[in-house]
Amino acid sequence: MRKAIIATTAVVSALLFTAAPALAENAHIVGSPSATVSGNSLILSASVAGLGNVPSVTLSLEGTADVSSRCYTKSGNKPQAANKQETINVNQSETFAVRNGRTNATFTVTPLSTLTCPKGQVVVIESVSYNLALVYMGETLFTFVG
Repeated sequence: MRKAIIATTAVVSALLFTAAPALAENAHIVGSPSATVSGNSLILSASVAGLGNVPSVTLSLEGTADVSSRCYTKSGNKPQAANKQETINVNQSETFAVRNGRTNATFTVTPLSTLTCPKGQVVVIESVSYNLALVYMGETLFTFVG
């Protein structure tokens, strides 16, 4: 009888210890996520906690970005040409290292514009609007809107 009690206690203990990490997982955003336009790229960053005791996680960025761009001369003048309007479909996945149940994720959407300028001119992003979801295991953790 005593051996049966010890065996049952061992099995229950093993189940409790293996279930504990799963119960601790509750992915959520920590702090303030950021979105920045830099040149012809949109850079989005967020800190995600509550990931449990895993070495890495795969996060996805899904949605669209609407971009208005134009060619400028290197001296900053606008030649006579219409702006280019584009909608960029975004569907990126990346794997990030996890430490103590937390990771810092950064996605770069580039190029924002596919506009090609003549020699001596550069592409300038005049405006960007976006609606991009940061997704973990099918759940939206945060939506970048701007």
